[in-house]
Amino acid sequence: MGRFSGRGDASMGVAQTVESAILAQTRRGLRTLLAVPAARAAGLARVEELEIAGAAGPLRARYYEAADAIRAPLIVFFHGGGFVCGDIDTHDSICSWLAKSSQGRVLSVGYRLAPETPFPGQLHDVRAACVWAFQNARTFGAGPNRIAVSGDSAGAYLACTIALEINRATPGAVALQVLLYPLVHVQDTLWAAEEVRNFRFLGRVAALYIAKSLGAEKLPSLLDVDLSAAPPTIVAGGGPLDPVRSDVKAFVSALRTAGVRVTEKKYPPLMHGGLNFTAYSKTATSALREVGALVRAEWSS
Repeated sequence: MGRFSGRGDASMGVAQTVESAILAQTRRGLRTLLAVPAARAAGLARVEELEIAGAAGPLRARYYEAADAIRAPLIVFFHGGGFVCGDIDTHDSICSWLAKSSQGRVLSVGYRLAPETPFPGQLHDVRAACVWAFQNARTFGAGPNRIAVSGDSAGAYLACTIALEINRATPGAVALQVLLYPLVHVQDTLWAAEEVRNFRFLGRVAALYIAKSLGAEKLPSLLDVDLSAAPPTIVAGGGPLDPVRSDVKAFVSALRTAGVRVTEKKYPPLMHGGLNFTAYSKTATSALREVGALVRAEWSS
């Protein structure tokens, strides 16, 4: 019995080592593909590297300011990558274009990734980042007392979750949320129900891996929480190559039912994660220009 158990432990150790190697390679590959300096929007007045206080140590951050920035809440952005990949470099292009096209200011903040940090470590970092943003927004020339939050995919999940938390405590403190093809849940039963339809078979595999990596199979679904405290919301999503699109449709409906004002933009050619490809895709740059214009319209309304 002892020898059998030992072989099992050894096999599990090998599997974990292989899985860790694959994840490390995936992270490197994404950085090579997406962290492209030429993809950054031109003509920004300021791009500054920062280090801000996180829940368990310093977090990397990067500040972007448009050349013609208007006085408006600071946008705090959280990157996607399924909670296991991505950083402020892979999402540099998105944040630069969002700052430029909104005539605003964006603070992109990294957070600890899974599986090294189980959930809710990511949410703790996001909470700390928002506290820092409230304390320091005025020093960047942003409008006082309020912030906006944004993110793509898993980052959008974190942005929405923290916006609800903050606004329940202090109504209106988060003035706007900008959610790019948000990941709404990782519940396998919901993904399995449409595994073949809506291109969700790949999405289901990803959601299973995310849940396993987070140690959070019961990660709260945004479809199951009270959304009434959510701020005005801009949602941008893709078409047939975006496996979250049916969840986004349900999420938008739930927000509106809760009385939240929502502006939704759909880009049929856009795949999930496609907004990162501003160096290669006119769809990505035009979509970010349009989303930024919607943000700017919110501040002037």
